[in-house]
Amino acid sequence: METMQALERRDAVLAGGDRPLWRNRPFVSILTGNLVAVFGDCFSGIALSLWVLQTTGSAKRMAFILVSYTLISVLFGSIAGTVADRMSRRKLMLLSDLSRGVVACVLALFMYAFHLPFAAILALICISAFAGLFQGPSFHASITKLAGKGRIEQATSAVYLTDNIARISGLALAGVAVATFGGVWAMVFNAATFFFSALCVILAGPFQSTPDEPATSAGPFQSAEEAPGSAKEKKSLWTELKLGLAYIRKDPLTRSIVILNPLIILLFMSSLMLIQVVAIKEWKAGPIAFGLIEMCVPLGYLIGAGIIMALGSKLGRKGWWVFTGVVTLGPVYVIIAMLSNAVSALPLILLGGMLFAFCSMMMQIILRSEVPNDMQGRVYGTLGSITGVAPSIGLLLSSALADVFGAHVVLGAQGLCLLLVGIAAIIWLKPIRRY
Repeated sequence: METMQALERRDAVLAGGDRPLWRNRPFVSILTGNLVAVFGDCFSGIALSLWVLQTTGSAKRMAFILVSYTLISVLFGSIAGTVADRMSRRKLMLLSDLSRGVVACVLALFMYAFHLPFAAILALICISAFAGLFQGPSFHASITKLAGKGRIEQATSAVYLTDNIARISGLALAGVAVATFGGVWAMVFNAATFFFSALCVILAGPFQSTPDEPATSAGPFQSAEEAPGSAKEKKSLWTELKLGLAYIRKDPLTRSIVILNPLIILLFMSSLMLIQVVAIKEWKAGPIAFGLIEMCVPLGYLIGAGIIMALGSKLGRKGWWVFTGVVTLGPVYVIIAMLSNAVSALPLILLGGMLFAFCSMMMQIILRSEVPNDMQGRVYGTLGSITGVAPSIGLLLSSALADVFGAHVVLGAQGLCLLLVGIAAIIWLKPIRRY
């Protein structure tokens, strides 16, 4: 008769081990669920935006919804990550999907049959946004456990490849679907995607550890009594939250990534907006050229993710790949700002998407490789809170400056800022440089 330890080892091997990712059923299952849920979210985003604008006629109310999303992320992102480290991540993902599915059904019902006051609409949207906060840290913190540390590069690439495919295809089809079938059916479809994602989480089974990933990691903020197998009193949520923030503050590598990642995202996202402005106002780009510009960034990102997935662990010195991406990305945007037409900018915009993939994905790979699994929820929750507000700040500042100095001038300046950020990171963020 097999012992309990033997059964656990067998389950761990079945959860991942040396199998290719595409044969890792739990990993493929939650990845599929996440892909479908992201795809459906694109439909609900466009359906809700159109509905609010059509029923209220107020752009300010639409902006208020977007601000509410940002505030919820900033205020509760770290708490959601802490909960993901305290509870079963599988259960949290399941509850998040089911909650958002129910809210989407309720919104579809009211869109079809009732007229709700704006406050009620906003409350439902905020409930859905709050529930969604728990899915992100739980999902990302489960990747290492499901895929195994030996396949972190491929797993991270797969996550971002599928996420971008879902967003690109979802946004491309959502407008057509909403125009053809109406916002109500778009919300019904969104609810179905959340329920399908919940089904995928159920089918994934228990999230067992792989042979190279211990079930619990005793990080630097655990005492000897808190080591695996020892009896300990469960800490309060507030204490666990403070431990997570202390880990980020005191661990040099994690702290460096939490500083650098939001800066890169802030400058990258605002630069994309400025390229759009330059394309319309200065390059006089038509619909076809503008569509190609919009396509080049995600396409470049997908190419970069594909390269990382193909090479996997062969990409040594990951910290230098991060720095190379940032330092090269800056001059690319400076050159784009100096061009006089959209056609010549397309290859550089594509290159920019590839470089950003290396910057962002390498940092995610480093986090998954080095942060103890029992801290990853808090790290991803806190990082999500910061990166959730960073693009909004960048867009506000860039748009204001572009109105005064011109979009091409600000775009060139932001390219120089990216270059300076990369150089400063090489000098001062030694933990990433040494990785």
